[in-house]
Amino acid sequence: MPYALKRLLVYGMYLVVWPFGLSSAIVYRLTGSEGIYDFSARLLSLIPGKIGQYVRAAFYKMTLIECHCDLMVGFCSYFAHPTSRAGRRVGTGSFTIIGTADIGDNVMISSRVSVLSGKYQHGAGGELVEPVFTRVSIGKGSWLGEGSIIMANIGEQCVVSAGSVVTKPMPSRTTAIGNPARFLPNERFASASEDGQSAHAQGHDPERRGSDVIDRRRE
Repeated sequence: MPYALKRLLVYGMYLVVWPFGLSSAIVYRLTGSEGIYDFSARLLSLIPGKIGQYVRAAFYKMTLIECHCDLMVGFCSYFAHPTSRAGRRVGTGSFTIIGTADIGDNVMISSRVSVLSGKYQHGAGGELVEPVFTRVSIGKGSWLGEGSIIMANIGEQCVVSAGSVVTKPMPSRTTAIGNPARFLPNERFASASEDGQSAHAQGHDPERRGSDVIDRRRE
């Protein structure tokens, strides 16, 4: 669907969500309380189908720091804090919860994924302290598999396998496997690099071929 049409549909949904979005934004900015936002985000997550996706996109367009009209948030999924950012063409499956996060363009998040606000939210040694939310970033073009748990930054064009638990920063163009996750080179980028090196070794460099043709003409 063209972005202009999505934008028209999302802005149309403002008529539905404005009481939730406006009250959430005003209360948070004046008092710092996320109570109304949290209630609204959870309630709107229960609307099924395409209508629910456009309703949620309109709500987050009004409340998040950054959001675009092509955001697609699945059934029973929501952003837990209004301090998050979502880039272009971000999508989630169902039953996914996203904490304080910066999500890059073209990031796809499967179902039952948890993106935590860091891994030290509740103190240490059993101490009762105020939660400390750390911003987690997910690089553009990454894919988070079903049931994965994200506690640290994810690089660009990464793949997190289903059920993996990422506890430390993940380099770009790698695949995360296991709990705790270990990082392996992403086969897609590795094979592309090998093909490029092979072509160069066999003399298939376009610039090299062009210079050879010029040399022959001079001869």
